Amino acid sequence: MLERTPFVSDRLKALEAIYPPENPAHFLAMQRRWVRRVNADLSLTHAERCAAVFIGMFCSPSRPFCAAGTDYIGKHVGCDRTVIFRATKKLEDAGLLDVDRGKRRGNVYRLKWDFCV
Repeated sequence: MLERTPFVSDRLKALEAIYPPENPAHFLAMQRRWVRRVNADLSLTHAERCAAVFIGMFCSPSRPFCAAGTDYIGKHVGCDRTVIFRATKKLEDAGLLDVDRGKRRGNVYRLKWDFCV
């Protein structure tokens, strides 16, 4: 079995302490609405939309955040890092995403449900 390095597991433990798990039924329903809203309402290009949906689906009730790097997201979506930056900026401006920016530790993306309330 593949084991994580101590740095990665320590970082995930610290992030899990900051962002505790959420109620699975509520989280999954809101995640589904969030993805529908991203696909329907925003003026995103196809690549930006794919990156946004990847970030949204990367989150889970046990880990309600996405701490994947832009290189990782770009590799799995098939786009450039600038596409990911544009997509996250548009989502932030629309009020659908919170980004905790870190210089040397990477960004943490969190979905926002304000549009549903």
